[in-house]
Amino acid sequence: MGPVCRGGRCAVIATERREIVIAGGGFAGSILARALHAEGRDLLLLERGRHPRFALGESSTPLANLALERLAVRYGLDDLWDLAAHGRWRRRLPEVGRGLKRGFCFYEHEPGEVFSPGPSSSRRLVVAASPDDDAADNQWLRADVDRFLFERARAEGVECREETAVEVISVPGDADGGPVRLRAGDRIVEADLLVDATGGSPLAASLGAGEASPRLRTNLVYSHFAGVEPFERAEGWPDSPFPERWSASHHLLEEGWMYQLRFDDGSVSAGFLLTGDPAGAAETVFASLLGRYPSLARQFADSRPLRPVVSRSGVAYRRDLAAGRGWLLLPHSFAFADPMFSTGIAWSLLAVERVVDLCRNGVPALGLLERYGSLLAAEADHIDRLLVAAYRFMPDMERFAAPAMVYFAAASFDELRQRLLDPPTEGWCWEGFLGTGDGRRRLFEELDERCVSAGVSGSLAEWVGPAIERWNLIGLLDPRRRNAYPVDLEDMEWRAVQVAAGLGLDAAELRRRWPRLRSPDHLSAALA
Repeated sequence: MGPVCRGGRCAVIATERREIVIAGGGFAGSILARALHAEGRDLLLLERGRHPRFALGESSTPLANLALERLAVRYGLDDLWDLAAHGRWRRRLPEVGRGLKRGFCFYEHEPGEVFSPGPSSSRRLVVAASPDDDAADNQWLRADVDRFLFERARAEGVECREETAVEVISVPGDADGGPVRLRAGDRIVEADLLVDATGGSPLAASLGAGEASPRLRTNLVYSHFAGVEPFERAEGWPDSPFPERWSASHHLLEEGWMYQLRFDDGSVSAGFLLTGDPAGAAETVFASLLGRYPSLARQFADSRPLRPVVSRSGVAYRRDLAAGRGWLLLPHSFAFADPMFSTGIAWSLLAVERVVDLCRNGVPALGLLERYGSLLAAEADHIDRLLVAAYRFMPDMERFAAPAMVYFAAASFDELRQRLLDPPTEGWCWEGFLGTGDGRRRLFEELDERCVSAGVSGSLAEWVGPAIERWNLIGLLDPRRRNAYPVDLEDMEWRAVQVAAGLGLDAAELRRRWPRLRSPDHLSAALA
């Protein structure tokens, strides 16, 4: 019991003690709670709202799926295995909403003009992420997914509370090493470790995380819609590795860009990321932007919003610190820049793996928390460099292709490494997202530097091919592909053999391991 005073009035409120408190019951907080519970940690999971509730961050990737598979195998969370591929999810968890995601598509639009792919598809870029629908990634209907994972945590014995706001009363100082004290609803909770999984709430500031200025400044207007026509159905279309409606679709515009994510039930998550400040009601702004681009207007001509169209100003944010004595932030409580390359789910799941690793033998010491925080900060800088370049060069597809190629080379290289190689001693999660800890860091830095110096597209095109060569195992920039890159396992094998030494394998061993790309079953043996 302890006195708590507010507004000149004091009351005695019951005090609870927990080893770990997780604030935020989204997918990352719930998965973290389940894994820590499986490790025997004493914890409490708190959610400010009540499920189901709407959330952004809906598009998964192969790196996210690999993290889900590792978490599933290591902690016996079979449903995470099912969430890691569209076929498994559809068969085993049909009640949880999702959408097929076969890859990424980008389209360069001109105001007032009907979209055309252009000569040699120069205004269109398609990159497949899977060879077929069964192995494909997913768009996450977050209201369903977050509710499902939160309820699974509760069913497994995690103490979960909804409609419970969290306020920080005190954090341990440099010398005292005491608990973090929180107000959680009508109770006081003391915890040896507080994990902020709220995703950009004021909680981080009250922990002492500070605030930094983000490099990107954008605004978002968005909703979910029914009746949206598939984009490629609206126009004449060249050959593609997959039906492009089943992608994370990016429409590059004069004002910024538009995303479209289609779910299996036919609904579409759509929003505009804008570099300027939109004037007027959100629904009016959305309609006005559609009206400037005839092909988008045709797509949405018979659509209707399934929830109110809303706007969010200042999408990007950044904290100074990601961890301190007695607390740490998950990635999107620490920093968010932009959803352009769908980095959010994968980055969050890597951090979940790290936190469970840190807490395996109890609450981590300050030095380990600082190591976690330093890596998160380096990764946030790494992602920023990529996204700042993307904004600098769009909507010109020829120049925008440079950051896109850098991203896809880096991401696909990590996927191949994680599927083909044995995990390092500390596990893949500590390697650094998208090559933060290896030579790709310099690649991203050089891309960032070219944001300032690159005045013409030719210099970028000449730079990017040689720059990504050692990581380009999927045939990016091959002119025969006409800007549409399939998952071609035979071509990938040939390319991987050329750089086998860089993967730490000889050519014969690489060929022996190559079937792992067709089946994830090797994970069970590798992690047993």
